[in-house]
Amino acid sequence: MASQGEPQVLELGVHAQVFEICAAPIWLYDSTFSVNVWGNQAALELFGVDEEAFKAPQLEQLGQFTPEQLRLWKKLNAQVHQDVEVEKKEVNVTVASGEPVPGFMKLDKPKLVLKASYKPIRLRSGPDRERDLTLIQVTAQVAPTVEDNQLRLVEMCNNHPMFQFLFDESGKLLAANKRALCNMREHLGSCENYNLQNYLAIGECDGSLGPDEMYKEAMEAIFVLDQPCHRFPQLRWSKRHPGKYRWVLYEMWPSIDPVSQQKAVLVCEQNISQVKALEEQIKKQNQRLEAQLEEALAQRDPVHKPAIDIDTPADKTLKLLDKLMRGHEVSAREAIELRDAIIQAGDLRQPVNFNEQLMKNSQTVLDSEVSQSLIQLLSSRRPAKVRSTIKEEEEEGDEQQGAGPAHAEQDLRHIYARSNVTQDSVKALIAMHKNLPDEVLDVLAKVDDWQFDAFKLNEVSGGRPLSLLSYALLKRCEVTDKFQMDDHRLVKFLMRIEDGYPNNPYHNRIHAADVLQSLHVLVVRGGLIGHGYCDEVSLTSCYLSAIIHDFEHKGVNNDYLIRVSDGLAVLYNDRSPMENHHLAASFQLMNSDEYNFLRKMPNKLRETLRKQIIEMVLATDMKQHFAIHSMFQAKMQLNGSVPSGGNGSGGKTMRTSPHTTNQDGHKVIDEDQRSLVLQVALKCADLGHLASPRIVHKKWVQYLEEEFFRQGDREKQNGLTVSPLMDREKNGITKSQVGFFDIVALPLFQSFAQAFQEATPMLDAVKDNYAMWREEAAMYTSATTQRSSK
Repeated sequence: MASQGEPQVLELGVHAQVFEICAAPIWLYDSTFSVNVWGNQAALELFGVDEEAFKAPQLEQLGQFTPEQLRLWKKLNAQVHQDVEVEKKEVNVTVASGEPVPGFMKLDKPKLVLKASYKPIRLRSGPDRERDLTLIQVTAQVAPTVEDNQLRLVEMCNNHPMFQFLFDESGKLLAANKRALCNMREHLGSCENYNLQNYLAIGECDGSLGPDEMYKEAMEAIFVLDQPCHRFPQLRWSKRHPGKYRWVLYEMWPSIDPVSQQKAVLVCEQNISQVKALEEQIKKQNQRLEAQLEEALAQRDPVHKPAIDIDTPADKTLKLLDKLMRGHEVSAREAIELRDAIIQAGDLRQPVNFNEQLMKNSQTVLDSEVSQSLIQLLSSRRPAKVRSTIKEEEEEGDEQQGAGPAHAEQDLRHIYARSNVTQDSVKALIAMHKNLPDEVLDVLAKVDDWQFDAFKLNEVSGGRPLSLLSYALLKRCEVTDKFQMDDHRLVKFLMRIEDGYPNNPYHNRIHAADVLQSLHVLVVRGGLIGHGYCDEVSLTSCYLSAIIHDFEHKGVNNDYLIRVSDGLAVLYNDRSPMENHHLAASFQLMNSDEYNFLRKMPNKLRETLRKQIIEMVLATDMKQHFAIHSMFQAKMQLNGSVPSGGNGSGGKTMRTSPHTTNQDGHKVIDEDQRSLVLQVALKCADLGHLASPRIVHKKWVQYLEEEFFRQGDREKQNGLTVSPLMDREKNGITKSQVGFFDIVALPLFQSFAQAFQEATPMLDAVKDNYAMWREEAAMYTSATTQRSSK
């Protein structure tokens, strides 16, 4: 006896004679190659073939079946392989003549029904040769008579709760089940010549067509237009309950009269009043269950809700439509609120009254200067409370007779660092990559971790964190070989880009390396590659976008460049001047022969690469944050997000619709959706230090605060009003962290983790740092309150 979970071992040389004397057909089937391996004489006689034909590949014998039957056969064969040969289960099946079933050949006997069992068996053909097969045994044969089947069908038809009729082309009644005849006699009385037109006339129309028109339309649909099914409702008055009405639904299918062999129509009548009542009951029950589920999920992993309403009009519209599609009722108040939001909005992809909401919250939740800082970061409009400073700035500018902007531009020219890339330094980095020091290997060993210390990488790399990490990742993913990149030109480009990062406190080469590592982890471990959003071209785009995304950053924000009429602001018409410069300056380098490491890449792929890089880097402008975030949520929800159930856990997932698949059954990603996913991934990576260990994250915040203070110093030097949180004589961005996490960071990372559950560890790390800032804010508030009370 085989132990539980293991099949019995069969040796044909020993057991074949035993099987041969069995009267029941028994044979061995190999689902992997779709062939019968051996069968006893009863099995050969059952199918009427010799041993050679019995062992022929079954797929060659299925030519007479339709494509749908072949698809079903393959599905059943895969199920037999999994259930019987892999999971070692016994399966019982019923097979009728003419049905394609794995292991069974064509049955010439008509109306034959076989009952068979599929059992796991292990065939031993030598001392060390065993393979798992399926043992098929026919356990019963049934050949029901036509008369028996007719009696059963008549009984089923007569007692079916749905009224069923068969009419000919003239509408004359040919047959009806017992319940239908009783109903017809109840309404038509002693009428002997029952017909469809008379029967339709006993009800009232649905408000659009009368009974005669409904009859003509139905007959034309079935007998002229050959529609597979024609449906329409009718209001029927109740004879049993005078004064009451009920809705019935007619369904009509084209048929053939089995007696005359003429065209006919099969009519079914269904009481949909009862169905509607049941649907309403199920609908209410479903709503209760959804509410309970929402509450349970909220308690298990509460979804963060910002202090203000950051939903855009587009978000609000999609949520209302989603509510309607779920069958929920939408109140007039909700519709009016949505209408007002659309009317008030200057941009459907920006939160409604964002500036006003923030300034209102500055009286309660957020500090006034924090609110103004967030408005400057995220909105193209000036905050309401600082509009009074516009005139002051203009007057200050008049006093300087236009010297302010020129002075400012003079101040910023020093940021374009000179590159010290030499042939020897390029060769040294390539050689270093081939034989990395132990301290470098130790840091790079953590490159796939969700939390990373780019400062440590800068130390061990001798001040080359970006070029070293970039080259290592590009070589590791083998895109350098795939696209025949010139190693020398590639390293020279990476080192030149690295030298183009000025020695800013925050926007420097260490930040670029940190963003690159964060994006690498999101792509590789966060689900983008696993779910088909990142192919080899897109992976290259991701790495290059992170590498160049802050190239030649001036250490000030776009608002400052626009205020002082910097050359970049003038060149790019005040629209993302810094991001446009990062791209243009990088591509100018890349297109020169000295740095053109992609010269062997096909033009079409280069165009795709360039397009993706441009879209990703431009998306890092925080003025575009809400538009991109809103579009990402809409695309992932409406076009189908990545299926849930990855390695991540917790949080609610978006409701999704299935992806389109190609002929091979693989998922087809919409290119607009792919672009948005890559943009949001880079946005998350650009804020990647929010998910760093607390000590590393705080270090980044301190450097960013210093960079802001330096901008404030420049603004003072040029006689401009100092931007919010940039005056080093006051509190800096440290006190704005809770507001930034609340309104920007958590909603962004939460949306990404909802679409890609594998990225949940990054969201969890962001939440941990958010908790830290909330704790510090509470301690600061408590200390301030104690001092004021004294």
